[in-house]
Amino acid sequence: MTKTMLSLVTRLLWVLALSAALPAQATDKVGTTSMQVLKLPYGVRGIGMGNAGVALVRDAEAVWWNPGALTRICGPQVLLSQINMPAGVQLNSLVFAGCIDDYSKFSVHAINLFTDDIPVRTYERPEGTGENFNAYDFALGATYARLLTDRFSLGGNVRYLASGLEEETYSGFSIDLGTLYRTSLRSLDLAMSIQNLGPNVKYSGSFDDYRNQNRNGGNLVDTKYDDASLPTTFRLGVGFDAFQMMKITAPKDQSFDVAVEMNHPNDNRERLNLGGEYGFVQKFFVRVGGKFGYDEESWSAGFGLHVPVMSYRLKFDYAYSHWGQLSDAAEGFADQAHRMSIGFDWCNSDEEK
Repeated sequence: MTKTMLSLVTRLLWVLALSAALPAQATDKVGTTSMQVLKLPYGVRGIGMGNAGVALVRDAEAVWWNPGALTRICGPQVLLSQINMPAGVQLNSLVFAGCIDDYSKFSVHAINLFTDDIPVRTYERPEGTGENFNAYDFALGATYARLLTDRFSLGGNVRYLASGLEEETYSGFSIDLGTLYRTSLRSLDLAMSIQNLGPNVKYSGSFDDYRNQNRNGGNLVDTKYDDASLPTTFRLGVGFDAFQMMKITAPKDQSFDVAVEMNHPNDNRERLNLGGEYGFVQKFFVRVGGKFGYDEESWSAGFGLHVPVMSYRLKFDYAYSHWGQLSDAAEGFADQAHRMSIGFDWCNSDEEK
């Protein structure tokens, strides 16, 4: 059994590596999806590990990476994250997760993105009319996950989506599905998720179409907005404790987790994410990750502090994700791609699955 599983893992790792190395075939689809807020990562621990979160997530962050892994929580958890975005865009998320019983877990969560005031510019007045408008994206979701066997779990998210740009609005829904398989090969976990399944996005209202103005005798054409698909992403990955996988006796109170993930978005080429996390006494964590196949993103790093306080555990996580030219062009600390989260869980760290 062990040799068979080892052979399977070896092949899977080769598939992940080769997928990232293949020539891009999907770059002609860039910009063809809507509700881009659903593509952004929210789990700060996973971000610090290069977005390789599908197989290693162990807490309420599972709603962002793999809802099937939510079965790993052992008690109520609250997680609040704040994501710095360019151009003064604010992005926050909130998760509450809990246990129904030993086999079933649930969560409710929300995402809120909004902009500062944006000047209204028209064809006649490109410098601005003196008026302003705002844009927002909002998602409210619920998660259910269940252990089907002692090693295999399945879970899903259902989200209500809303978006607005000045007077134009959209509302709809999306679904995520995820699985987690805890193999018998030492600490190896296999995981898969597919995110943002749902009907196409179509905004209300219409706009003055200047593209064919000369073809219509100088008259503007009132045109309704086209629809676009949601940014569906498929994730496949493995995670393991490096000491156990290599049969090395771990130093006292130390751990070293490794994650490898391939993801395939429907509007871009395949990508490979690699990440590692060093842990000391289950209270201090250092993380680093690499990203391959992205346009600008290349690496990330972060740390975590998990401190017992009375009957709960306070968790602070920070990650920095380098966005290439966007990071280089940022002015000041606040414009950089910083990610922070604060969490509380009422669970002994030794009980985490």
